Amino acid sequence: MSAVPASFGDIRPQAQTTFARRILPSIACLLAVALLAAAAAVIHIAWTIDRDALVRERFLAERAFETHLEGMNRHIADNAFWGDAYANLSSRTNLDWAYDQQNLGPSLFEDFGYEAVFVIDAQGRTTYSVIRGELAQIDADEWLGNGLRALLADARTAVDDEETAAGLLTAEGHPAMAAAAVMTTGGSDIEPGPGPAATLLFVDLLDPARLRELGAAYAIDGLRVATGQGDDPDARLALARLDASPVTMTWSVSQPGEYLLWITMPVLGAVTLGLGLLAWLLLRQALRNLRVMDTSYKRLMASRSALAASEERFRDVAEAASDWIWETDHQARLTYLSSRFEEITGHKPDTWVGRPLLDLLISDKAALQDWLGSSRRAPLRCSYRAANGCERHCRLSARAIRRDGALLGYRGTASDITEETKAQARVQYLSQHDALTGLPNRNRLREYLETRLATVTSVSKLAVLYIDLDRFKPVNDTLGHGAGDEILVGVSSRLKQCVRADDLVARLGGDEFVMVLGRLQGGDDIEGLCARVVTSLSEPFHYEEHLIHIGASIGIALAPTDAVQASDLLRCADIALYQAKANGRGTWCFYGSEMDKRLHERRRQEDDLRLALAEQQFEVYYQPRYFSEGMRVNGAEALIRWHHPTRGLLLPEQFVPLAEETGLIVPLGEWVLRQACLEAANWHAATVVSVNLSPLQLRNAELFEVIRSALLDSGLPAARLELEITESALLEENQSTLDVLNRLKTLGLRLAMDDFGTGYSSLSNLRLYPFDVIKIDGSFVAGMPHSVEDHSIVKALIDLGRGLRIRVTAEGVETSEQMDLLLADGCREMQGFHMSRPLRVEELHQLFERSRLQETAPSDANLT
Repeated sequence: MSAVPASFGDIRPQAQTTFARRILPSIACLLAVALLAAAAAVIHIAWTIDRDALVRERFLAERAFETHLEGMNRHIADNAFWGDAYANLSSRTNLDWAYDQQNLGPSLFEDFGYEAVFVIDAQGRTTYSVIRGELAQIDADEWLGNGLRALLADARTAVDDEETAAGLLTAEGHPAMAAAAVMTTGGSDIEPGPGPAATLLFVDLLDPARLRELGAAYAIDGLRVATGQGDDPDARLALARLDASPVTMTWSVSQPGEYLLWITMPVLGAVTLGLGLLAWLLLRQALRNLRVMDTSYKRLMASRSALAASEERFRDVAEAASDWIWETDHQARLTYLSSRFEEITGHKPDTWVGRPLLDLLISDKAALQDWLGSSRRAPLRCSYRAANGCERHCRLSARAIRRDGALLGYRGTASDITEETKAQARVQYLSQHDALTGLPNRNRLREYLETRLATVTSVSKLAVLYIDLDRFKPVNDTLGHGAGDEILVGVSSRLKQCVRADDLVARLGGDEFVMVLGRLQGGDDIEGLCARVVTSLSEPFHYEEHLIHIGASIGIALAPTDAVQASDLLRCADIALYQAKANGRGTWCFYGSEMDKRLHERRRQEDDLRLALAEQQFEVYYQPRYFSEGMRVNGAEALIRWHHPTRGLLLPEQFVPLAEETGLIVPLGEWVLRQACLEAANWHAATVVSVNLSPLQLRNAELFEVIRSALLDSGLPAARLELEITESALLEENQSTLDVLNRLKTLGLRLAMDDFGTGYSSLSNLRLYPFDVIKIDGSFVAGMPHSVEDHSIVKALIDLGRGLRIRVTAEGVETSEQMDLLLADGCREMQGFHMSRPLRVEELHQLFERSRLQETAPSDANLT
């Protein structure tokens, strides 16, 4: 029996006192330090949140002023670079045109809030001035003071580049944003007058109300001019006037971190009390357990001797336990075999007792003897011949039997692992091969490539062909996966017939295959092989009573020309395959470095688009739609804009095609729909908002629920939502599209066929689909004044809509001549740049207020 360990001998009944004096204070100190650290962390986080909030609000304040100046620059450019304005205000002042007809008069104050409009000739004289919408005889120098001359000089410098000038001045004791531009003919037929042109000046007075309004648009609370009394010294934004005098802005700083402290510190205090109580209870229980341990100490020591003897017997049995047990003498002759020996091997124990163990096993006898004589022997995998003649596998373990230092023999176990060995072999095979086709899989392909690439040279090239099946998905969709599996097996058989025995054909998964080819003399050999592959796979496959036609596209990469690593070579072949599909499928394409660049650029653009969706870099603009009678606004079409962080404001044609290709048009379209519904809910009760749906959205199974949810969340009546579907989208899935549109109509919304006349829809389809509106494509409207054919088409489409009792809207109206022709032809609705460009939601609200819509829109029956 072994001696009692020191750890047991040192335990004494006094352990309870030691624990109370040493351990308890340590735990209390550790708990206090942890709680103090948590409190310090919360305070630091609150301070960081407040600091980040201040930085963000300062950035938004700067952005508010910059954006406002940019807007004024765009607006003054639209008016100053206008031929009519040049003719009526530059060399002479036509008050009737400018003020009475409100071309540059009261509407600038009513619609855009510009307190002052000035026209200043080249000699610095004020020839035209409007203050708060009223015609006035006020000199601009007197009203604006210092800095005006610098702004006028900047404007005359900028006109050479067709640019404008803007800056901060002082007017009526308040800061004022001013934008100036030298008037030009704007590329019209108007002849320039003699001498320098006059300068047009817009002034937006930043009084307290205007500053609050500007700040509110960017979530800045209480934006104002700093007075130094009660202002937060950190919330300060210095702006420079053109007269070199500074003006400092401030605002009411939000303090989310301080609010966090008020919330978390009481909770942390409560947690501290709770943890203290819990620690006290745990320590009390620990002391009780120590008392129990002291009581059982003597009984533990009394039973340890018996435990040591039992442990030795248990160790011997546990180490030897297995299927059958054996024992030998010191010469390795068998002296004992358990009863399980006969059950596993079929041999009777008596026939082997007295014979050498080495004769039973099929292995190198010298190696087995060395294994037995080894001081550290791991289990040995070996085989033996069963009584029925079959070879079986076993795992042998052994230990030496010694007494007084002398070797008496060996004792051990043998575990039959025949099934395990077969399973491992099967697993090894499956890990290297495709279960369906039996072709090497991705793992085997990579090992094979790495082996071949280790010996590849510029003379002995290696070609990798990345093959993707064309028109395979419809086979699964229409005939089921059984048909698809049979086609894949047939494809693998045909591919193997196209290569030599030492080449490799592998299946990566799905309908993707790879060929690895050596001994090719040049590009002609590869192209010949590709032609054979494409021709072979284009031959029909037979499945039950069906003839199935598929095809293949191939991407080719060469080693060492394109890459010398297995992963890089496969990537190059995949890129080439992508290009082959883009070239029209059923063909092949060699890898080129320019493909990689195009793919990286496309992925970068796709990543930018995904980031824009996550960060909501988009904004919805609205193009108003007008009733022809009285030119009253009756709705607006939602148009998306992307505020790209580096490329600026992007129009839909610059990113929507990419969104369509990548499938991002579905979440993007849902965002536009929800945003438009939310904003339109605040419009006049008679106005309609139009939202475009892409073909991908029409195929989205969740479209109905998305639209219903958007209407419920926004509170917008369904009758005020109009969904626009392009005519070409109806050609893809006629019956399914019809079912979708009929279900959408049950919500009570309107449906419009967009770009009507550019697709291939028949009149029967127009009668079949439940459309309320057809929108004539702008290309026909643009050609009306110059083409009798276009004019006839437009008139016929208007008559067609009237005959089918469908509302007709003309898009792309850009000139008064086009509008007059449409009115003469009886068109009741129109939209286009001639009436209004797309507006931000705030500008649209201003348009609604100017229009003063006092009556509801006419019903569909009246319009048709």
